[in-house]
Amino acid sequence: MKRHCSLEEKLAIIKEVEQGQSVRSVSDKLHLGRHIVYEWVAAYKDRGVQGLMPKSKRGNRRSYEEKCKIVREYQESELTLYQLSVKHNVTSSQLGIWVRLAEKYGFEALAPKKRGPKTGMVRMKRLPKEECEKENERLRKENERLRLEILLLKKVRALVEEREARNKAIGRKPSKN
Repeated sequence: MKRHCSLEEKLAIIKEVEQGQSVRSVSDKLHLGRHIVYEWVAAYKDRGVQGLMPKSKRGNRRSYEEKCKIVREYQESELTLYQLSVKHNVTSSQLGIWVRLAEKYGFEALAPKKRGPKTGMVRMKRLPKEECEKENERLRKENERLRLEILLLKKVRALVEEREARNKAIGRKPSKN
C-alpha cells in the first residue's frame, strides 16, 4: 500500500469521491487503504485543505493530558475511532494505538517515554572480523549438535511409544517411568 500522497494527490482523490466514485473503487485503483481515503474526505469536509496537510506540519505532538482526554472521550461516547480522529485531527491508527495502550496498561502508558541510554546498560563493542567468524562457527557447531540431540530425543520417544503400544497390546500396564 502506498503510504504518502502529496496534497495535490489527496485533493484529486477527494474530487473523484465527490464526483460519485466509491471510496472502495478509488482506494483499490490507487492501492490505498479505504480508511485513509475516508479520513481524508472527512478531514477535508471538516477543515478544508488544512486538514489534508501532513501531520508533522500541523504540530501533531499531543500532550499526555490531550491523549487521555481523547481516549476517555472514545470510551465514554458513542463516537467511532474514525469520527474522533477527524474531530481531534489524529490518524485513526494512532488513536487506536492510544486506546489499546490505555486499555491494556492504563493511562500511564500514554505518558511520554524518556529518551536516551538506560542506566546500567553497557554498549557492547563490535568484535573484530576474525572473532565474529570464530563465534559464528562455534554457533553453527552448537546448532548442529542441538539438531542431532533433538533427533535423538525424537527417536527415543518413538521407541518408548512403540514399546508402550506393544505392552498395551499384550495387556501389560504402561510403565510409570
